[in-house]
Amino acid sequence: MSEPLLIVLFSSDLMLISSVGGAATAAGHRFCSVSRLPDAVQRLADDRSMLCLDLSASDGDPQAVASAIPAEVLLGSVAFGPHVHTAKLDQAKQAGFGKVMSRGQFVSKMADLFKDRL
Repeated sequence: MSEPLLIVLFSSDLMLISSVGGAATAAGHRFCSVSRLPDAVQRLADDRSMLCLDLSASDGDPQAVASAIPAEVLLGSVAFGPHVHTAKLDQAKQAGFGKVMSRGQFVSKMADLFKDRL
C-alpha cells in the first residue's frame, strides 16, 4: 500500500464535510476541509493530495482553483455540483479537473474514489 493521500474537501457544507471525512478516513487517507481558496492552495502543495471541489462553495470558482493548484493535483481531483448547474460542471471540465460529476454521483462513489487512490 502506498502512502496515504491528503483528501482536501473544498466546501462549507457541514453534512458533506462529515461524510467525506468519514469516507477518506475509512479508505486510510488523511482529511481536511477548507472553504477559501488560499487555504486550499496551502494544503494542496504536493502531489500526494486530492482536491474534492464543491462547485456550490462560495469561493469555489473552478477556473480560479485550477489555476492556483499544481497540475498533477488537478488531474487527480474531483469537481462536483448539482446536476442542474451544467455551466459550472462544464467550466470544471474545461479547467482540467480529472473527474467532474454531479453531487449525487460524488456522494455515492466517494468511498470507491478514495479506495482507488491507494
